[in-house]
Amino acid sequence: MTGVMTMAAMLGFAGYAAAAASAPPMTYQKTALSEQEIFIFQDANVNPDCTVAGVDVVRTASGPSHGTLRIVDGKFFPNFPKTSERYKCNSQSSDGVRAFYKSAPDFKGQDQVSLIVHTFTGNVRNVVVNITVE
Repeated sequence: MTGVMTMAAMLGFAGYAAAAASAPPMTYQKTALSEQEIFIFQDANVNPDCTVAGVDVVRTASGPSHGTLRIVDGKFFPNFPKTSERYKCNSQSSDGVRAFYKSAPDFKGQDQVSLIVHTFTGNVRNVVVNITVE
């Protein structure tokens, strides 16, 4: 009986992860100068007291087609909105993940990066960044 319950729980979690992965992606728009590296995404998880809650894993799902992507784990200042209870945490650096984009030499036009974020709590979310290179 325990084996059946364990299998049912595992199937339930797998179904939840698949549903999360199929949710509409978060989409951002960025503009970059050709060959100029820009910051395109950051992810930091902090508790209301500003301690680190956990670090997510960010991977490339696709792209960029006309440049390079650099994903960096490290410390940076988060950017919570004024309405967030974590707004006060913006004044101190926190562990997290950031992504940077740089176009190929002389490229101008549209590029796109798709990221998969695996959260420390076991969830998955998709992020798409549309980049206009001038």
